[in-house]
Amino acid sequence: NKMTAWESVYEDASDIVARIPIIAAFIYNLKFRGDKQIAIDPKLDMGANFAHMIGQSEEYKDVARMYFILHSDH
Repeated sequence: NKMTAWESVYEDASDIVARIPIIAAFIYNLKFRGDKQIAIDPKLDMGANFAHMIGQSEEYKDVARMYFILHSDH
C-alpha cells in the first residue's frame, strides 16, 4: 500500500541517521588513532558521546554538543 509504505522507509532512514556519529567516530579512530576504538558511553548525550568516542577532552564535549545543535536543522 502506497499510503503506509513510507513508514518502513522512515524508520530505516532514522536508524541510519542515528548511527552516523558512531560511523564517523569509527572512521576517525581508524584513520587518526591507529584503529583504537572507544566504546559508547550510554550515560552521555549524542554530542558528548561523539567526543568521547574520538578520545577528545572534556572541553570538546561542549563544542560537539553545540555543533550538533547548530547543525541539526539542516
